[in-house]
Parts: sequence; structure tokens; C-alpha cells
Amino acid sequence: MRKNDERHFHVEALKEAGHEYEALSGDDAWHYRSLLREKQDYQKETGRAMLAWKDNQLASRANDIATEKNARFESIKVKLLEMGWDEKDLPTSNRDFRDLVLKDQKLTPKIWQNIKPKLEPLLETHRAERLAQEKVARERNRKQALTKFYHQVGREIMDLPFEHPRLGDFLPAIGTLFALPSVKPLLENDAETVTEEQWIEVAPEARLILFKWWRDSLKQLLGSTEKGGAASSDEANEDAQDGASSETETEEAIASSIVALRARVSSVTSVFHCKASWCGRKIWWFPDLIKHGAFTHYCDSIGELSDRLSLPQPESQELVKRLLKDLGVDLETVKPSDTIINDQNQKNYLCARCDEKIAKYMTFTELIEHYLDAQKWFDDVTEAVRTSPDGCYPSRAANSELPKIVNDHDWISRDAWLVRQDDEETKEAVLKLQRDFIKEGLTDPLCDKQGIGGEDLEKNPWREVQKCCRLCPTAFAPRPCGIRKIELHIRSKHDKEPNLETDTTSVLFYSTSSCFL
Repeated sequence: MRKNDERHFHVEALKEAGHEYEALSGDDAWHYRSLLREKQDYQKETGRAMLAWKDNQLASRANDIATEKNARFESIKVKLLEMGWDEKDLPTSNRDFRDLVLKDQKLTPKIWQNIKPKLEPLLETHRAERLAQEKVARERNRKQALTKFYHQVGREIMDLPFEHPRLGDFLPAIGTLFALPSVKPLLENDAETVTEEQWIEVAPEARLILFKWWRDSLKQLLGSTEKGGAASSDEANEDAQDGASSETETEEAIASSIVALRARVSSVTSVFHCKASWCGRKIWWFPDLIKHGAFTHYCDSIGELSDRLSLPQPESQELVKRLLKDLGVDLETVKPSDTIINDQNQKNYLCARCDEKIAKYMTFTELIEHYLDAQKWFDDVTEAVRTSPDGCYPSRAANSELPKIVNDHDWISRDAWLVRQDDEETKEAVLKLQRDFIKEGLTDPLCDKQGIGGEDLEKNPWREVQKCCRLCPTAFAPRPCGIRKIELHIRSKHDKEPNLETDTTSVLFYSTSSCFL
């Protein structure tokens, strides 16, 4: 039956079956339907069996084709290897190559003679690409080996008590090493890598470069702590000698200079101040400042690290000396690695210039920052009043005397103690005194309070009259605080007995939670 007559054939067959079924009745009709179902099931089973047979035939043929292709490929590969080609030269990913070798056709001598001229250009091209890539890989391996040796020597010369992946970035650029005349042959020699024996032969020149770099880096750091100060005669002589004989310097002489410079930059008074406002710790000593720069600020050079450090004035070095002297520490023996400086989790030090009722126990670095912040506040206030007194005190009467402002944390011109270190018993007594001082301020009759005292102390929200200092210039006054605390501020910062009516203004402070006492 032709394809265009299939529909007509099926329609006619249905009509004929319908007529036959209508002519039957009872059991005959039931048997007729059963016969039709049997025929239908038989046709379905026959169709499935035919499809399965066809799939098996195709799969078997596919396996045969794959076997024939692999056999042809192996035969061609054997012939190519006999010709001197390497298995790596076979461009198996090249489409033209695959079209020539992967065919389900047996390799005969005639066919081989026909495809051989077509294969050779493909093999030559692939071999050239492979050799070029291997040459680049060997050069990369040599550079990596030299870089590893270079960084290893650099870490040994720096002699830092910690490891960090970015320390290698601090060293002079690796191109400096590659440019050395003794190193160039190692790079140009087409060897797989650079051995340790080969490195030992060129290491002295590399070590000299790194020694000079580390010496100059220590000078750079040391200069940042001594900016503005006159260089010592020894340092001046050393710089002159460096300029005169930089070409004839020996490793031993530079190493000796590094020892002296490191001793100076590692001095406990050589403090560095981090410029980042978001850093939790501002004061750093060598060598921890390098670790801080690498870990926190991702610095990759001493120059970048120096840019992130503010340059402490000589007064800050004098501050450290005074603090250590008050703590009974021998400046000749103490080092930045000692516990007094590195134990940053212990808040053991109390500022002796702050009133005991409000002073806070601090770490040693926090104590330094506390004094530096107090000095900065005084300097900024003094400058603001000098340049614009009317802007600082807009409501003062004409020609009236300006309020007195004193630097109660002055550590230069005053010999009073700066710090004390309390034992646990004294520390607990001070903390109790501060808690009593807060309660005293909250229960003062001058404090307009609700929810303070009695049974409501820990239940109800509370409000407090807080005071602002009018003696401080605008924008320099402390935050509003309790009456007793503002009195301490006026006595310490303005050196006078407080008059709450004239020296302060009132602000109501409301708490949205229970009293903190």
C-alpha cells in the first residue's frame, strides 16, 4: 500500500470491522472483540521486538565501527612511531587528523601512502606548538625555582618572628634578580629547572642585593620615627660612607650595619602610629608593624607601609620613656617583645592624670593613645581659639576674657606621675569607687530623675539632667554628661571651681531601657 493511501486503507478496514461486528451478537460479538485485541497485542509485541532487534543491530555495528577505527588508529600510530615521531606529536584533538585516522576502513598500503603526506604537516605543526609550550613551561619552572630561593634568602635576612605569604612581596622586584649577569644564563639555559647547586653559585650577588635593600628599609622606618630630628653623627658618617663606597660594600659590613639599625628601630621608644581610623589598635612596634601592614592593610612594600604610618613626634618617644620610667622599667633592657607591651588583652594600667573616679584601666598601647589623644585635643583647641576666638565662643561678651584651658595630661613640662599599675585588691577598690560615683551622681538632688532609686531602680526607664561645658570652644566640648562628671572636667581642663549656672548648659537625657546600675 502506498503511503498516500494509508489513511484510506485504515478507514476502509475500520468500516469493514464495524460491519462485521454489527452482524454479530452475544458470544460471537464478544469473541470477535477478543480476537481484535489479540491481533492488536500481537502487532505491538512484534513492533517492539523489531525495534529491539534494530537497536541491537545498530549497537553491534557501532561497536564494530569503533573497533575498526581504533585498529586503524593503532596501525597508523605504529607506523608514525617507526618514522621517528613521538606519541606526544599526534594531534588527536585536531579535526583534520581525526578525520584521516579514525575511519572504519582497514589500513592498506595504498591507503597509507595516500594519507601519509596529509598527516606529516599536521604532525609538524603540532610538534612545533608542543615544543614551544614545553620551552615556556621549563622557563616558568626555572623562574619559579629562582623565586623560591630568592624569597627564602630574603626571609632569612629579614629574620622576622612570623610567616606571611605577602612577605615575599616586600622584597625587591624579582626582575632585579633576573637582570643579574650571573642569573641570565640560568634563565637562558633550556633546562627543566634550577638546582640548588646552581643557585649557590649565584646566591652571593642576590644576597648582597637583599642585604642592601633590608638596610635601606630599616633606615626608612627609622627615619619615620625620627623625622624632624637631627641625625646622629654616626648615622651621618654611615650615610656618607654608603654613598662613597656603595659599589665596594661587603655583605659582612652591611650585615653589621643592619644589626645596629635593627637595634635602633626595635627600641621600645620607636613607636609607630597607624593612620587608619578603623584600626582597633593604633600604636605598633617593630617588627609587629610589618605583620600588621601585611595582614590588615595588604601592604607589599616598606614604602607603602611607611605611607600608612603617621610620623610620631619626638614628644611621643619621650612619652613612652616617661611611662616606662613610672612603671619602674629599665629602658636599657626592655624590648618591644616584652610582656608589658605585647600583652594587649590585659587592661592593667591606669592613667594617673585622670581623676580616679572616672579613669579607665587600659592596655599599654591604649594608654599611649590616651595621652596622645589628650595632647591632640589640647593642641587643636589652642589653635582654634588662637585663629578664631569669636567662632569658638559666639555668645561671649565683647572684650571679655577667654576661658582658661589647660593641658592636664602634659607629660613634657610636668613631672607628675603618668601611670600606675594596681594589684587586684586596689583595682577592685577603684572600680567600686567608680560605681559609687555613678550612683552618687544619679541620686544627687540636682539630678531630675524618674525611675531612679527604690524598687523602680531596675524596672523603669529613667531620665537624667546632663550638662554641657560652656568653657570649651564650640565643637570641642565633651559629650553631655552627669553633673558630677562635668565638675571633674571643669576642674581638670579649665583649672577652676565649677559654677554650674555660668559654666554649663543643661540637657535632658532619656533612657529607653532600665537603669544600668
